Amino acid sequence: MSQQRNPPEGSETNTHGLPKAFDLEKSTMVVGSIFPLYEGKPQPEFSYLEWDTAPEILCADPERLPSSVTCYTDPFTWPVAQKNGITILASLSTAMGAYSAGAYTSGLDQMMEEWHVSRLVLLAGITTFTAGFALPPLVLGPFSEVYGRRDVYLVTFGLYNVCHLATALCRSSTGMVVLRFFLGVGGSTFGAMIGGIISDIYLAPDRGFPMALFAMFGLAFTGVGPLVSGETRGSALLSRKARALNKFLDESGDRGNRWKVKADEERESISLMVRVSLTRPFRFLITEPVVFWFSCWLTFAWGILYMFLEAIPLVFIESHGFTIAQVGYVFAAMPVGCLIALYCNALIETGAAKYFAGATPSPESRLYSACTMGCLLPIGLFWFGWTSFPSQHWILPTMAVSCVMMGIYAIYLAVFNYFADTYHQYASSALAAQSFCRNFFAGGFPLVADVMYHHMGFSGASSLLGCVGTLLTLVPWILMFYGTRIRARSKFAKEIMNA
Repeated sequence: MSQQRNPPEGSETNTHGLPKAFDLEKSTMVVGSIFPLYEGKPQPEFSYLEWDTAPEILCADPERLPSSVTCYTDPFTWPVAQKNGITILASLSTAMGAYSAGAYTSGLDQMMEEWHVSRLVLLAGITTFTAGFALPPLVLGPFSEVYGRRDVYLVTFGLYNVCHLATALCRSSTGMVVLRFFLGVGGSTFGAMIGGIISDIYLAPDRGFPMALFAMFGLAFTGVGPLVSGETRGSALLSRKARALNKFLDESGDRGNRWKVKADEERESISLMVRVSLTRPFRFLITEPVVFWFSCWLTFAWGILYMFLEAIPLVFIESHGFTIAQVGYVFAAMPVGCLIALYCNALIETGAAKYFAGATPSPESRLYSACTMGCLLPIGLFWFGWTSFPSQHWILPTMAVSCVMMGIYAIYLAVFNYFADTYHQYASSALAAQSFCRNFFAGGFPLVADVMYHHMGFSGASSLLGCVGTLLTLVPWILMFYGTRIRARSKFAKEIMNA
């Protein structure tokens, strides 16, 4: 266990040599709202509790501490097996959200026949789903910071399950489109919060592979079962430990000092946090070129992902005479592409680490995979478009789908890692900005897929998208060469460097 931190120079200390918390009797704060155990009672002396506070300081006899206190430990120090289990379960929940987005298209023909509506009307269910995915994280982020991630997750997961049941029982196209929105709301934490969970339990040097696994699951796998794990937010766990410890000391008649967490004092009100959470991401989009261009790149990539949900059935049914069941097998190319990308990413990261051994790590070192594999997105689009004719074997456009997914994977992973390393405590706002753009605008791509592919042809539509993708592939290369200068002009990045 690390040693107790020394109090700041000039700060007042208590009998244990620890920094004193504020004077509760002189404070204008409502004590009962923070420490309900002492409302209307003589106030004991408080000290700040930290993860490295020694047990013998917490209590005269540390062996008497109950399990309700000792069960709370620093997430960064959890056993590797526990961290890996949480990562896998969290990634599976992300995959479940992705499955909900994609599985909807397989039932479109049956819904069209039963409800006598056009395909375009039902495709709006994908758009409303992604809109539901985009909006809630802007508000739910502050609540997960204050109350912990687990409670927020369980509430949204309950909504997700209820809406899934409701869609199974729905008997109208309007009801289905509306329910898809609330299904997206319930599943929004599956993608927005999992990156935070990984950051809660892994230090930056150890975060690469878990984040890569999360990205792969989010793009490739179908979900199996709900997430079942404990709280991972360190500040929330420390607050709970302080409350449990104070309760134990009161019940045991201990006359020593009590404990609190500094983060609870420094935290702004929920209303202010929500207001900041709603506005800061858009400030990032407007004022931070890195966030703007990365958001454009990932929004385009995410739009292609959703467009393929409609484009793949169009191409393989019309050009190759596939049945709906056979088209489902083509979608297996998506997870295959992501698995290959996961392996390639590991090779690239390992090779780069050896080649640049001894160099000072920078956020740009997170872009090697994006620079090398990001070009596979436009390559795959050209490949898909120009092999979609009946004269071409069906395996060729199927392989193109895997190629596209490798490119999307590299982009998705690069954005998460680069933002986390560049913006640190502001990373959640930067990620919220790209998440909003990615989910809100990408949901419109399936609505135009049918029009594009029928009016421009399979090759023409895919070539147009490939040209746009080629231009956006320049984004990581520009950052590789000019990223340091760009970050030097960033208000938020400079604030972090000067901290």
